[in-house]
Amino acid sequence: MTERIDQIIEKLHQLKEIRQQLVNAPMSEPGAWIHQYEVRKRYKKGGDIYTYTYAKWQATEPIFKRNPKPRLKGVVKRGNNPEYTCHQHIGRVGSSTGLGTEPEVTEAYREWENRKRLDAVDKALDEIEAALMEVMPDKTNKA
Repeated sequence: MTERIDQIIEKLHQLKEIRQQLVNAPMSEPGAWIHQYEVRKRYKKGGDIYTYTYAKWQATEPIFKRNPKPRLKGVVKRGNNPEYTCHQHIGRVGSSTGLGTEPEVTEAYREWENRKRLDAVDKALDEIEAALMEVMPDKTNKA
């Protein structure tokens, strides 16, 4: 039994180290995710239709700073919050023309992955703590 407890304690230390590394890494906002969408465009010269896949940050709450075009500043105010929006364009993921993924998109996916990993580590730590409280309550908490 003590060997198993030692293994659990070692895993806890590993999780805390991973968490610390993630906290120091670039990370997306909590509650934000990346949405991909496809755009089809017909070019007038040859009439060929090309498809582009784009990525944008999406959130349920307006957390992204608006960046209006100078000619529209003060003219276009959408929604209840003129300063922030629920989405932000990131860039091109790919296209049928052979254009590849933009570096901003790669970085955004890295930040989103870091956020998901941190959320998973925090959830695991909370679950372990709750399980330990049931098995080994402290003096103020009765089992």
